[in-house]
Order: sequence, then structure tokens, then C-alpha cells
Amino acid sequence: MDKRIVMKNTLAALLEKGADKVSLWLINRTTEEFNIVYKELNLLRTVESQSFSLSVIKDQKQASTRLNQFDEASVADAINEVMTAVESSNADPAFDISPKQVPQVFTDGPAQMEADKIVFRLNEFTKTMKQNFPNVFYDASLSFNKSTNYYLNSNGVDFEETGASYSFMTMFTAKIGKKMSSFNYTGFDIANLDLPMMEINSTREMMRQITEQTETKAIPQNFTGDVILAPFVSGELLGSLISQQFGSSGLLTNSSRFPDHVGQQILDAKLSVYNKPFDPRLANRSNVTFDGYIAKEAAIIEHGVLNHYPIGLFAANKVGKTRTIGDVENIVVESGATPLADLIKKVDEGVLCMRASFGQPNANGDMSAVLKNSYFIKDGKIQYPISESMMSLNLIEIFNTIKDISYETFNTGSSIFPYMMVGGVAISRK
Repeated sequence: MDKRIVMKNTLAALLEKGADKVSLWLINRTTEEFNIVYKELNLLRTVESQSFSLSVIKDQKQASTRLNQFDEASVADAINEVMTAVESSNADPAFDISPKQVPQVFTDGPAQMEADKIVFRLNEFTKTMKQNFPNVFYDASLSFNKSTNYYLNSNGVDFEETGASYSFMTMFTAKIGKKMSSFNYTGFDIANLDLPMMEINSTREMMRQITEQTETKAIPQNFTGDVILAPFVSGELLGSLISQQFGSSGLLTNSSRFPDHVGQQILDAKLSVYNKPFDPRLANRSNVTFDGYIAKEAAIIEHGVLNHYPIGLFAANKVGKTRTIGDVENIVVESGATPLADLIKKVDEGVLCMRASFGQPNANGDMSAVLKNSYFIKDGKIQYPISESMMSLNLIEIFNTIKDISYETFNTGSSIFPYMMVGGVAISRK
């Protein structure tokens, strides 16, 4: 049966059974994946998934359920299940659904997979690895992902979003004689296959680095200094900061140190963070938010000033704030003008952090991490790869002590992050 008909029939049935408000998400996803295993191209694997989420509000109570079958019996069971569940839920006036908006259909990305080109790019990657990095052992995959998402609610909201992109992922380690590096990985989504995988983002440089990481040394001594955070790391830390201090979880749990700070400068003026769902550089653009709104481009933080709380409808209602941009999925951090090589020259004593394993920050933002695949810097020069070490930092403080931001960026396909040079980080031997 046509999926739109299923959704409209489900919405009507839920209202007929007494729901005051209804919202429905139906998601179809297909992944066609080619793999390199033990340096050999493997066969195509196709994975299909689908889910249908039902959410109802009745007497200010909310309940939800999800199923992966769309046949009449399965949907009828789900309808009965969610209507039973809502009766025993707790009432909260903050529960709501998005208001009526103009129906829209969004389409992004390639219409069809270029299978021959996938094979070509993977064979090309394998050949380059063999010629340039023979001591690196790796697995890799290149996939074509296509999804269609439908959102419908009882206020007349009706959105359809189809997106497609290619996804590359590789995990790798180097072995020279009896010495072996730790593993590392990289991955990104792209809209087309115009470039070799090795030349996108920092893939080639990461392969070069892993070959010299078979021999590591401990840092000379514990110290407090500068750390250059690679884009993956700066992005993960920034995501934690936004979630904890400005997002729904921080405000709902009263753990945010900035609960009423819109319009105030709270972070370093060098930092500008945007939600850019329509940025043409991104392969995966979220045109519709999870709470049923058309996404908006906006500055979350601009030159250190908090412009928006990226919170959804429920959180906004719960804490008494106006919902503006909702939860964000396409974060773009404004890059700087300084090349990475020049950032390194500015470091008297510190670390180039290429990867880290984090613990959870506490309520004040204090946290620690194990440095991996990283380098000791002294007097503006990279000295050597370091054995696993610890860094201790405060999320709020490091984004208030940004010394510089790189010109280079890493485009994950959903977000874009630069290298960030921050100060006052404690580095210690593990």
C-alpha cells in the first residue's frame, strides 16, 4: 500500500480513537555497500530498513511507539498499543506538535547509484594504498545511501524529504617488523564521486601519520600547555558543550551554566557556530527537524555571543522559552585564516591531538581524555608521535581560550569543523 495512504489512514484512526494530537514519522532507507576486506574488493551488500513512528497526545499526556511493518494488522496493533499507553502516561502541558506549515517536498543528492564508479574509486584507493602505504593494513567501504522520510501531523503538516549520498569509511593500522601502531579511522559522506577518496579531507595525511606511529615515545614530563584539536576532536567536544550547556538536556536538567544568556558573549570571540541545513557543501542536509518544522539557517554562537538555544518544541515549552531553530544536525564552525602548519609554529609546548577517547564531562564541564594517534610539539615543531597520554580540560574554559582556528576544515558530509588551538590544557603521562 502507498505509504502516504498508510500514514493518513493511521492519523485518522488515532484521532477517531480519541487522540487530541498526532504526529507520524515514516522512514525508508536503502544502503548499497561495497567493501575492501584484507586489501581485496568484496561483493556488494544491500541493506534495507524502514520504521514507522506514532506519537499521540491526549489530555496533555503523550505516548509513542514504533514498528517496522506496514501491513494492516501490524498498524492496527500499534494504534491500540499507543492509545493504551497514553492513558497511563503522566500529563505535562509542555507536550505539543508543530503548527500548520506549507506542505513541502525536499530532494537532495544523486538520483541513482553509480556502481561502476564506486568500484573504480575503491580499486583506485587500494592501488594507492599498495603503492604509497604498503605497511598499512586496512578495511574500507564505499556505500550509496538513499532515504525518504515522511512527516505528517494532525495540524496539517505534511513534509517529504528524500536524500542520497555516498559514504566512505576506512579503519587502519600500520605494522613495520614487530612494531604496530594503534588503529585509526576516518569517514565522510559526499554528494558525488568526482575525487579520489585519498584526496578528500585529510585521508592521505592520516595514512602518512599512521606509518610513523609504529614508534611512539612518552611526553618528557607532565605539563600544562596548548593543544591543537583535530576537526573530529573539536567537533566532538563542541557537540558535548552545546548539548550540555545550550541544548535540551542542559536546560531540562537545570545543569546549564547559561540558562538565560541569549545576546550575551559567553565564549571566545573567535568562535562562530552555525546551523546550516542548506549549505551546498554538505552531502546530508536535514531539511526537516525531528519535531516537525522546516529547518532554519542561523548562528547558534556568533563571535562568542549566544544567539539561539538549539532546543526542540517540548524543551522550549518546558523551560518557558520560545522555540527558534530547534535541535540542530548541520553544524558548521567558521574556519580561520591560519594554515595548520602555522598553528603548529605558534606552540611552545603542547600536543597535536588527532584522536581522543573521552569520558563524560561533569556538570561544570570538567573532563579527561586519552590522547591517541597524537604528537608532542616543542618550540613550534612536531617532535614525535606520543604514546597514550591523558589530557584534562574544562569544556567551557577551552572554548574561552581559543588561540587560533585553522584555515583547513574537515567536512563529514553533515557538519564542517576546523582545527582549533586552545590553551591551558593539562597533559600527563597515562
